[in-house]
Amino acid sequence: MEIQPKGLRMVSFSTVLDDLMMAQQPIIDRKKHTFGYELLFRGKNALFADFLEGDGDAATSQVLVNLCIGITELRSQLNKPFFINITADLMMSDAFFPINPNTVYIEILENQTITPEFIEVVKKWHTIGYRFVLDDYQFTEDYDAILPFVSIIKVDVLATPPDQYRQQIAQLKARGLTLLAEKVESLSMLEQCMSFGFDLFQGYFLQRPTIIKGRKIDSATHSAIELVNALQNDNISIDEVTHLVSIHPKLSYQLLRILNSPLCGINKTVTSIKEAIVFLGLTQLKKWALLITLTSSTKQPRALLKILLTRARCCQLIAEHNHSPLIDAAFMVGLMSGIDAVFHVEKQVVLTEIALDKPSRDAILTFSGELGGYLKQALYVEEQNWQSIQTLPADQRTALNNAFLDAITWSENVMLSVN
Repeated sequence: MEIQPKGLRMVSFSTVLDDLMMAQQPIIDRKKHTFGYELLFRGKNALFADFLEGDGDAATSQVLVNLCIGITELRSQLNKPFFINITADLMMSDAFFPINPNTVYIEILENQTITPEFIEVVKKWHTIGYRFVLDDYQFTEDYDAILPFVSIIKVDVLATPPDQYRQQIAQLKARGLTLLAEKVESLSMLEQCMSFGFDLFQGYFLQRPTIIKGRKIDSATHSAIELVNALQNDNISIDEVTHLVSIHPKLSYQLLRILNSPLCGINKTVTSIKEAIVFLGLTQLKKWALLITLTSSTKQPRALLKILLTRARCCQLIAEHNHSPLIDAAFMVGLMSGIDAVFHVEKQVVLTEIALDKPSRDAILTFSGELGGYLKQALYVEEQNWQSIQTLPADQRTALNNAFLDAITWSENVMLSVN
């Protein structure tokens, strides 16, 4: 498929994001692995789907073409498909749409009228390889004619009573359809949806753990926290770091593996922790050791850890953009802001055990101060809080978009390196 039609110029994805805001939400399978991501974009006043509404000229605009190219680049880095919303107007316009069918699932929105003309267009796109998702399925016969061209059905389990869908799930799956539960807001909802037979899950259940009040930190978690605290000590020596890491064989192995990956940019093979400190510096090595300690000391889904790494990196990059001296603290605040989800212990309880300074602790608990501002911005994008994003000045919004985009790919590379 041709990538760039005549008369349109190539620009970077970050340039496209000067005009659009982007957010993404992971879609998880039954093993709690990441299946794909839903990508959402907004212009000044509308969602991506609405942004693309209008006549054929608008649909074939420079922004659309380069947005599609950017999505393709992002797909190659994350190696997961994206779910995107586009309008019937675009689909029926014969507009240039430069995305490989394997890159995306196209969502048919719940307010779409299923007409014979629309079915013919879906059939045409399906014939050339595009896959379709029926959003917010209502379990009515109105959709029967389009089901042969649909791969996945989404059910809003927060708004739809179970009695309306639980008896029909087996019938739909027998037709070869995959069932996706969206707006799964808690782990208990996740377990219920799994018991009903759903295959895929989308929502904030990973970031909103079931916390048992009064639950104590177990011995394994306490051991990990002790190592975290030791690494946080500003006065720790190179020899002490080397010793701490060496007595944890798994940490030593994973740390050397990540230090020899492209993420760290060391131009020679590193064979010892002390050698790594020489090339990276103590501060950077402590950050990597801390990150690996947290990711290896929990049984929580890797998808959750990726969310937290993305959040941490986003905070760090916003601080860098602002030329702040708190770059490392911003990363730590982003990472530790989800510590309750990692260990399933009340946030206040875990934070009393971790050696964080007061500004960092206050940023996590109350979003106060400069660090709290960075955390709030990262969460705006993570939670698709468009209204709050729109209150930011244009340059901050652009910086936030670019930081989040970078953080998505960076965290994916980290997770691959510590696997």
